[in-house]
Amino acid sequence: MLERYSRELGNASVLIHSVRGFGRNFTLADGAKAVDHLCSRYAADKEVNGKRYVYFQRSAEVHENSFLKTFLEAGVSLDQLVVVNDRKYTLRDVAESGKALFRCDPKDLFRYDDKQFRYDTTFNQPRQTASGQPADSRGELLHEHLPWGLIAFSILSPGKSTWTNAYGEKINLVAVIDRGLAEYENTCALGQEALARGETAPKNFRDEIKKYSCFGLHSVYGFLACFKNGYGNDDLSARVKQVMDLLTYRLKGDAEAIDQEYAEAAAQGPVSAPQLEAFKLRARVKLFGHAFEAINYAKLHNLATFTPAAERRIQAGEQAFYESLVKMRAMDWGMIRGSLGEKFVSDLVIALGHAARAMKLLTPQNPDIIA
Repeated sequence: MLERYSRELGNASVLIHSVRGFGRNFTLADGAKAVDHLCSRYAADKEVNGKRYVYFQRSAEVHENSFLKTFLEAGVSLDQLVVVNDRKYTLRDVAESGKALFRCDPKDLFRYDDKQFRYDTTFNQPRQTASGQPADSRGELLHEHLPWGLIAFSILSPGKSTWTNAYGEKINLVAVIDRGLAEYENTCALGQEALARGETAPKNFRDEIKKYSCFGLHSVYGFLACFKNGYGNDDLSARVKQVMDLLTYRLKGDAEAIDQEYAEAAAQGPVSAPQLEAFKLRARVKLFGHAFEAINYAKLHNLATFTPAAERRIQAGEQAFYESLVKMRAMDWGMIRGSLGEKFVSDLVIALGHAARAMKLLTPQNPDIIA
């Protein structure tokens, strides 16, 4: 599914997720490398305080530094050519620019947020306030961009890292990790007791965790990557272990909540039953794909240990993951594409990119090159 629809659609989002699932050598239908295609079409540059910096367009990568960190994990050379009009850069320039353009105040993670639409996690429509205005994006960095930066920067600068960005602000990555994780832990605490009892994820937890991209599971992976890349300050080992233990409960609790949310949506209409099933399967595959990407990454790099009880929860989650993928494969993709549009199909393929990588991480087909 990932290979077929990535090549059919060919947009930036599906192609970067195919690099995620297949590695740096994934090719388009015409045989061109996806990495070369992305680096030649979707980069931009700008000047800050008299110096020019190169980055990938937000409209293409959606989450800042997501192309960069994906290329780094896939082992793309830092000498990879990156083109902006007639100007030539390298991935090394993108990496240096990523650090230079990164702005974060650990004392106020919301300081540099822009106001953008927030999206309804059920039908991917812009949320509105009671007055009909677009909802505020407070938490944009924390919820939409921080995990990808943490992964990229921890790879580029293993261990302790501080630098001065293009705006003359000092960045302390250790402090950023600690504060970002503290915010995430506060959200997790809302569901901790109910999930540990084996219950469906409670609504207050779901409301907050859905503010994070992909149910907060990019954040889990981001903290794991920091730990793997030498950041052990602030009791990160124990804190990561606690997050991972909760994740094993979420395999059941969040899946049940997804089913419940879409059952409630069905009662409200007017979405058809096949469309609603497609929305639900997308959410389930998104949940399981991202969750097992984190779980298998942790196992691959010995970042967390799982109790026998946790392993049983993981095994049950694997079965549910498999069943969701089988149902997704059986969907009438033509009908879905015609009624819900290519954007929705792209979202399905994006979920499959994480699912594919999750299943490959512990096999010889691991798409990562980084040690």
